Amino acid sequence: MNIYYFTNVARPWGDWGTVLAYGMIGWDEDTDIDSIERTGPYTPLAYIRSGVLVLTQAIKDALERSDLKGINRFEHLEKTHIVELQWQDWDTNKAITEHLDLEGEPESIIDSRPHDPELAKRMPEYWQAFVVGKLSLRKDPKQPENDLGKYLQVLKADDKADFFKADVYGGYFLNERAKQWLEQHCPGCFDFTLIAPAS
Repeated sequence: MNIYYFTNVARPWGDWGTVLAYGMIGWDEDTDIDSIERTGPYTPLAYIRSGVLVLTQAIKDALERSDLKGINRFEHLEKTHIVELQWQDWDTNKAITEHLDLEGEPESIIDSRPHDPELAKRMPEYWQAFVVGKLSLRKDPKQPENDLGKYLQVLKADDKADFFKADVYGGYFLNERAKQWLEQHCPGCFDFTLIAPAS
């Protein structure tokens, strides 16, 4: 069984590009509820932000209709701060300062702009997917940590799951079946790194 680690595709402009593409996960300390704070109208169909696997409504619905396993529930993420910023056609060869007046931290891209309730209505609903498939890994200290395909080795994967969380490494993992599904339904959203089985 092939196991892959998956992450968001790389975006230009470092942390600034990350906020443009994936926004932030807000948190209300009174209700202990997470929420979506991001730019629009563009949105990836699915992405990972602050450790949260975020799915748009269409992807959640399609995933529920599939026979993929390893996600046991979904939690709705309210759109609490949506700002209009059509950045996806910007020239990525130019510095971010050619497109934006930067003040403060990357989060200020969103925080410095007012919430647009009409845009929020036009944007899809968002859901957090809770991954429960279990994956046992081993780290190889002789390999560089930034080369995950060699640094991590699969000891055992839950054979009743397609999506996994690992015991000794954060983030999300999946098998070949789930990888092909995401590539079909969320093209251009994720990069995949093959994790070799332990020898």
